[in-house]
Amino acid sequence: MRSVLAVVSSVALVMAQIPPTPVFAQNAISPEALQSMRANLAQAGAHNPAIAEAFTAFPKGGEMLSKRIADLIVKDPKAALDLVKHVRETPGLNNVQKLAAERGLAAALDRLGIKAADMPVKALPKVVEQPVDYLPVLLGLLVAGAATGCIVAFCRGDHVSGN
Repeated sequence: MRSVLAVVSSVALVMAQIPPTPVFAQNAISPEALQSMRANLAQAGAHNPAIAEAFTAFPKGGEMLSKRIADLIVKDPKAALDLVKHVRETPGLNNVQKLAAERGLAAALDRLGIKAADMPVKALPKVVEQPVDYLPVLLGLLVAGAATGCIVAFCRGDHVSGN
């Protein structure tokens, strides 16, 4: 009977340690928000060839590259996303070109009349914590209690009948 009690108790302890749902601490935002961000980047499309040509025309960066980038973004404001993708994903860009791209983007935003102070601040999406499910723990304790009760009743019955 001790072996039955040991098995039931060990099963209850193992069940108490298993989390009800997988939990990962790597993502600070909800999976839905992360997927929507990935979808937005996927919808952005390929790089703008005019932006790639501007970087190849000015390998040393400088004011001319900044002016060309500003002109491209003023003509087509959606090209700003292509500029960001190009700067992030092109391995051959040097720091001078990246600085010129940043200055060109800032100049384009100034020309378009976009000021950072005018834009609303977007808060991070609220993280909804998953409720903890105690059902497996309660079931394990219930089984362990029932097994203990049966063992105690069985042992008392043997002891009383022996007298």
